[in-house]
Amino acid sequence: MIKTTALFILGAAATCFAGERATFDSAGALTSLISGGSELPVHGEFMVKFTGAPAATVQPGDQRSPITRPGAEESWEGTVPFANGSQAQMSAAWKESDAGVTLDGSVTAKSPFPGRASFRFPLDVESVDYVIDLARASFAGWHLDPSGQALPLKKPEDPVFFSATTAGIAFADAQGAQKLSIALDAPRPVTITDTWDNTGRYYRVRIALKQGPWMMGDSVKLGMTVSLTGSPAGAPVNLAVDPAAKLYPFDGFGGNYRVYADSPVVEYTLDNLHLAWARFEFKAVAWDHDRKEPAPGPQLTRDFELMQRVQRMGVPWIISVWFLSERFYTDPNQKPFGTFARQIAPDRWPEFLDLLGSYLVYLKSHYGAEPDLFSFNESDLGVNVGFTAETHRDEIKRIGAYLASRGLKTRMLLGDTANPRDSHKFVLAAAADPEAMRYVGAVSVHSWGNGTPAQYEAWGDVAEWLNLPLLVAEAGVDPGAYKNKEFDSYSYGLREAAQFQDLLRYARPQALIYWQFTDDYGLVHVGPAGAIEPTARFWLMKQFVNLSPSKSEVVRTSSDQADVRISAFAKGEALVIHILNAGPERDAAVSGLPAGVWHTVTTTESTGYQEAQADLGAGPSGKLRLPARSLTTIVRQ
Repeated sequence: MIKTTALFILGAAATCFAGERATFDSAGALTSLISGGSELPVHGEFMVKFTGAPAATVQPGDQRSPITRPGAEESWEGTVPFANGSQAQMSAAWKESDAGVTLDGSVTAKSPFPGRASFRFPLDVESVDYVIDLARASFAGWHLDPSGQALPLKKPEDPVFFSATTAGIAFADAQGAQKLSIALDAPRPVTITDTWDNTGRYYRVRIALKQGPWMMGDSVKLGMTVSLTGSPAGAPVNLAVDPAAKLYPFDGFGGNYRVYADSPVVEYTLDNLHLAWARFEFKAVAWDHDRKEPAPGPQLTRDFELMQRVQRMGVPWIISVWFLSERFYTDPNQKPFGTFARQIAPDRWPEFLDLLGSYLVYLKSHYGAEPDLFSFNESDLGVNVGFTAETHRDEIKRIGAYLASRGLKTRMLLGDTANPRDSHKFVLAAAADPEAMRYVGAVSVHSWGNGTPAQYEAWGDVAEWLNLPLLVAEAGVDPGAYKNKEFDSYSYGLREAAQFQDLLRYARPQALIYWQFTDDYGLVHVGPAGAIEPTARFWLMKQFVNLSPSKSEVVRTSSDQADVRISAFAKGEALVIHILNAGPERDAAVSGLPAGVWHTVTTTESTGYQEAQADLGAGPSGKLRLPARSLTTIVRQ
């Protein structure tokens, strides 16, 4: 039985959050608009079209982007280089209000010659534009407002089906439930094009800011308010739970503790989130240096103490390699730090094994801690040591035999791949080798970038075939979200929650280990003097982590609405059901609920972790009202 006092102690401590009207990527590009619980994909960015060349973004959102976000405000800036050697300075400041989201942006042509800013000449530019893409899957059936001109469902004879000089344009859906408005600071040339390219299908709104040659030092500016109003009614959802249909065992949720320095976030998450698994870094470079000293330095000591604490909690854990000292590589000091897919020199393998073995023996003898599993992090992608499927098989045999010879319990982690997209093929060579499998204790995949149901299922099938647990050793949505703290929004938390539900349904993992329970992808804000302020993402995480019973069974569930995801866990008489409503407010009917006393815990954008006595009504199905963009957990005591 789950005790009420343990479950709901923080229910009264919930925090209020302001409602989001839009989301942005790490370069300040608009990515979606939100109204009434409905989130629509709307992508907006500055672009430059050089003569005879493809259009180039001025807001690259990749991990190497030069765009920075100086503070906590929704403001981005940076100098972006183009393929022809020219550059542009971009700034984009957004403000959210009842009117929508307002952009104050500019793009300035810059000289590519440092120290010669006065050396000006025109860039061979066709146009500088602000481009807004409306995803066709979401906007098909809409029309221009108030003209009523339909957005085409079939390719028009002229793909540019709208062209005018205007200070504003608006779109409405067929039911009149939603309206998207774009208000400009001045009349500007605007076109709308029916587009289908290798990035997808969309209606492209092109706002021309500059046409013809662009003199270095000249700026183009744009003021614009984009608003989404209204929301479609949330379709009622029928949910089903079958507590008797136990699908697979689930240890629970865990966290990575790789990057944390001396942040108080680590202590906070250890104190407030129930840890079922943990993962740490084998800091090989630091150990390579410090094992020659009288005692390890503070960085390693902090690691060892935290590993010891986790070990004493009875929590299984993984240790993984990211970086090695340069002499271990085949190309020492010939590549920039962090270069992917570097390889260990054949003659350095004995030295590496000794380095790893001495670390584990020291940890065991001095701290009583010993990892359950060992891996090279994301070695299929080479972050930052790379293997092929065949060399992955060989390193498992080599390291596994060595650890066994040292009397260590640590076994090898198969895979630990960077993402779930068909990467299960990376483990098949080792899976087919009986000698390699002698040393494997679990299968691992990381969930960055998401996967299709079939790709998730492939990983679950491999683990089931090998009769080994599947661990999602890094559960995360966007590997570049750390840049400019793109993760720090409620919308990002909903994306994480949706991924958890999909992984539980299709991949069938025994544990989900989040990246990270530290200040990297931080779930909390750290204020003055180390004061901790939980974010809405923290409360979403807490519902999954603390309410899902440890060592439970995932049971069969179903939902008849794509934007409502459900998972359920049974342990003895306890039953916990997580319902994620990613859309508008709606009614839910939940069939299959056994008799008992039920409570709910709910997180919305405005309130976190709210506990209440559940009134599910009478009859064969429980009745619930699901708030917009919410996670509701129902718990049988």
